[in-house]
Amino acid sequence: EDRYAMVPPAATRLTERQIKAAIEKYTENPTATIVTSKGEIEIELLFDIAPVTVLNFIELAGDGFFTGLSFHRVVPNFVVQGGDPHGDGWGGPDWYIRCEYSTEQYLRGTMGIATSGKDTGGSQFFITLSPQPHLDSRYTVFGQVTKGMEIADLIVKGDLIQTITIHERKK
Repeated sequence: EDRYAMVPPAATRLTERQIKAAIEKYTENPTATIVTSKGEIEIELLFDIAPVTVLNFIELAGDGFFTGLSFHRVVPNFVVQGGDPHGDGWGGPDWYIRCEYSTEQYLRGTMGIATSGKDTGGSQFFITLSPQPHLDSRYTVFGQVTKGMEIADLIVKGDLIQTITIHERKK
């Protein structure tokens, strides 16, 4: 059985020109503010670790994709997960992005991209509520909470993402 035929490989959605422009633009990692129904969570987006994933997240946030979506999965002492337009854990945009594995560890407040297998990421993201070493090098790390973990701790299934705003940092 050809398992690679089950999930087509992720097409690169970015041109070389777009990638070069992003590298020049993001000399400092951008940040994001996730406004939830419980409060705000500040995230450093790790462009230097997972550039394609960060650019995908920035594009989706800029298009208002996440506005009004719920945190559809909340597991105490594990993760809060959102970004699914279906609200059942099976939705996303009409594309996939490639995994960008690294040696970054899943600590408390680490943000990762949810997948259903290699190269199947899209819009669903999760924030770890405690260290999760079994996720290390298995899921793309693309952010770290810098402020508002107490808000992440309060999130329950069904709480809303009101908006996500991206902030560019200048040297």
